[in-house]
Amino acid sequence: MRARNPLYIMAKPPPEVQAAIAALPRNDPSRGPELLHVTLISLYDLHHVPPDWLPATIAALGSFAAPPFPLRFDRIENRRAVTLRTRDPLSEARAFQKALVHHLLAVKAPIMDGTTPEPHITINYPGDRLNAQQMPPIGWTVDEIILMESIVGKTTHVEHGRWRLGGGAG
Repeated sequence: MRARNPLYIMAKPPPEVQAAIAALPRNDPSRGPELLHVTLISLYDLHHVPPDWLPATIAALGSFAAPPFPLRFDRIENRRAVTLRTRDPLSEARAFQKALVHHLLAVKAPIMDGTTPEPHITINYPGDRLNAQQMPPIGWTVDEIILMESIVGKTTHVEHGRWRLGGGAG
């Protein structure tokens, strides 16, 4: 079953970081910098779940509290797509992902997929067949998470909520 409206919890870089990423030569200029993000958790496809799942997820995120954490990328890699990555363990980001999954499970929020991908930013979906390369570090402190629906095939994100880290709902 192909995803049509996958729902994610993501972090978006601030405008100055978006601009730095957009200026990278391997970035796809046809995608707007506002689409750049780090997927923290893949939840489920809104098209295939009961209508009460989205409000339950929003409520669960409203009771989650965690401190901000840093993200920093210093490599461009071509895997299935061109991505910004790092060889650093990103231990604070991984701890955040783990804490968020545990919270969602504890409050019995729907998380059908519930995967926590290695933090990265996709900058060119088709790929470019070039080798991995070092780059000057690009990063920021994640102080907000976003519940985002992706409209597959439309290059569109639909925001369903934002929450500041270090406190409750924003």
